[in-house]
Amino acid sequence: MPSRLPAASKASFVAPPSDKAPDRVLSPGEVDLQVTKNLDDVPEEGEGIGEDFFANASKEVEKGKGGVFSGITNPIEKFIRYFQTGGRKKFELYLSRSGKYVGMMQKILSRYGLPEDLVYVALIESGFSTKAYSVAKAAGPWQFISGTGRRYGLRIDWWADERRDAEKSTHAAASYLRDLYGMFESWPLATAAYNAGEGKIQRAVTRYKSDDFSELIRHGYLKQETKDYVPKMLAALAIAKDPDKYGFGDVAYEAPLDLHTVSVPGGTDLAVVARLLEVPEETIRDWNPELRRFCTPPNLERYDLRLSADAAQLAEERMEEIRTQAKITFLQHNVRRGETLQALADRYKTTVPVLKELNGLKRDSLRRTARLVIPVTGLMETEAVPGTEVSPDQLTMAHMRVEEGSRRARIRGGHRAEPGDTVSVRKGDTLARLAKRHGVRVKELASANGLKPNSKLKVGAHLVLPDRIGAAESRTARNAGKRSPRYKVHKGDTLDQIARVYGVPVDRLAGRNRLKKGQLLRVGLVLVIPLES
Repeated sequence: MPSRLPAASKASFVAPPSDKAPDRVLSPGEVDLQVTKNLDDVPEEGEGIGEDFFANASKEVEKGKGGVFSGITNPIEKFIRYFQTGGRKKFELYLSRSGKYVGMMQKILSRYGLPEDLVYVALIESGFSTKAYSVAKAAGPWQFISGTGRRYGLRIDWWADERRDAEKSTHAAASYLRDLYGMFESWPLATAAYNAGEGKIQRAVTRYKSDDFSELIRHGYLKQETKDYVPKMLAALAIAKDPDKYGFGDVAYEAPLDLHTVSVPGGTDLAVVARLLEVPEETIRDWNPELRRFCTPPNLERYDLRLSADAAQLAEERMEEIRTQAKITFLQHNVRRGETLQALADRYKTTVPVLKELNGLKRDSLRRTARLVIPVTGLMETEAVPGTEVSPDQLTMAHMRVEEGSRRARIRGGHRAEPGDTVSVRKGDTLARLAKRHGVRVKELASANGLKPNSKLKVGAHLVLPDRIGAAESRTARNAGKRSPRYKVHKGDTLDQIARVYGVPVDRLAGRNRLKKGQLLRVGLVLVIPLES
């Protein structure tokens, strides 16, 4: 079965395939072929390069026409006044945001032997925004166009855009800036070339027979944006170095990013990861702004996901759940007459926006669509082999696995651990925090674990929970409730299937619910799963 349809004539509709054709697992290459239709390395440390230009830049700016920047004093002063007045609100935002990135970016620039003050190129380019996107289609904090970004090793495709990755794009920017300085041996010209392109600046140098930036901007060849670029950067640098002097002493700087990488499978569903790690999906996306879709790139075997320290620790603890519950398998589904996107989204436990995004659909109509790529989670490894046909029963079982995982995660996420359960100590946890989180008294939590109320906790240690404050039910009763999960019957479910998923004998499942083996199940019936020993 081909993964891409041959071009059809404009005057005809694509004939629907046979209603009996089953869903088939697609390989990562086949998925890429489908979704691309929808589209419109660290070097060795270097020696210091041109550091003298930035060494006393802020002091030289203060000297005005008596300093080394005398040729561009007027525009520098103009931009300082602008940042203090009309542009103040935005500049305050940029300074505030700089707290997240400046330290990390300066370390990278230093590794390449570059002046750390080049970090203010990113302030002028984007205000340190990973989401910045220009009319020239430049993206990320360093505002790379796609061609230059790819030239310097950034991945830019349907799945990910590493121009938006603050760390990876800084490596690329450092490489590019180092090359530009090697070409011009002048930071004013190199940074101007970062804005206008090396060819434009080289032609200006040749045309006016001068490598003095202040001389080049007197002529009409360069655009005003390029003429303003260096003065604007120097004005921003001067203010950032001494914010009190220029009236920005009350800026609240954001905390530096402290993210850790955790390797997850390619094609990992971000929404499921967020649920398992008990953090909002939007937070996962903020930590990984380069990811453009609902999952990590499926054409990679592994992907380094950035997470906070606590989330990274939890991810390591729950890695098996991430691998089994969050791993997406992409199916090729042959659209049948009468099917709708909403019905398919409900059947495959996904959403209409995801189906439209994945298949490049602009409308909800499926009239002209013969095949769809559909993401599914919960299939076993043996079922997810490319080319394998997936039956409705296998899909039902996959949904049951994910639903059970969601139920357990909701219990954990709601902090409804029961008395007698053990909880793991994470970074930053104290007895007081754990007691408040689980609704118990600090003294009782300490006593139950042979600790003093002011004892310090070791990360990774396991504590036993005592009875909750005001608890009336017996521990036995609550443990019995904990050990008896419920399952709501869906269309097509059988006792055999449900018993296999939960690993219990079918006759025991039937007896616990007063049913007969082989009995047809009513949709909506709630079964008690007999997991107690």
